Amino acid sequence: MSGLEVIGGTAAVSQLLGQAIAIIQKIQDARANVHGASERLDGYQGQLNSLLSTLRLVQDERELQTSSIKKQIQEIINMGNVLQRQLDAFAARMTKSKTKQYTHAFISGDRDERALENAMTQLDRAKADLTAIIVTTHVGLSGSMRTGFTAALAVVQRVDQNVQRVLGERLSMAAYLEERRLDKEEGNDMVPLTAEDFKALDLVDKVSWVNNEAFDDADMFNTDLVERQIHTPTERLYQGTKAHGTSTVVQGHADAAAVAAILKAKRR
Repeated sequence: MSGLEVIGGTAAVSQLLGQAIAIIQKIQDARANVHGASERLDGYQGQLNSLLSTLRLVQDERELQTSSIKKQIQEIINMGNVLQRQLDAFAARMTKSKTKQYTHAFISGDRDERALENAMTQLDRAKADLTAIIVTTHVGLSGSMRTGFTAALAVVQRVDQNVQRVLGERLSMAAYLEERRLDKEEGNDMVPLTAEDFKALDLVDKVSWVNNEAFDDADMFNTDLVERQIHTPTERLYQGTKAHGTSTVVQGHADAAAVAAILKAKRR
């Protein structure tokens, strides 16, 4: 799994995946109860099967259990709960109906059908978004933005094969590293990534400083002490920083020389 995205516990991700899979299975059951009421809704069986396969892919591949994918799975759970309630409510109304008029109105495209079809479409779009996140996920990485990353080609290739089998698409990372060969003689499949690789793979350095306070004459540096500059996109979140008294707060990139210069200027 990429060092850029750390999940707060594999158990939590597994639990979310279990919830998502259970909800989609319940949707399939609820949909079966209204089978035949609408040809358009009947046509969504393939999409539901595809979503289940995608969720099981993430469940089986720990490398794909990133924070971005976790967030998208939560979206799918939320949408799935709404859709399940709509299907259950519609099935209950159909059961109570003693006449064929209601079914005829439903087939003709009444309000309930449109609402259900819209919910199905939104869930299908969420699945497409999940697919897009999966194929751009960075897998098999170790290291950091400061020390540099290496990629385990065996891991990248294994995940790529499973992604292709389920989604019919390649991991963008695997396609990019395809020309890198495993050094079987030395038994080493770790490939160091260059600055050009960082840029091509769109690796983003993410750091946050939140709710920090400096008091009295203290000096606070919410910054990276960069020994060597890696030209890669960065995301910095500074939030809730407070300086009290004569304290000094510095935020942003800085090297050791810059920090020393700031401290020297303040002491004059």
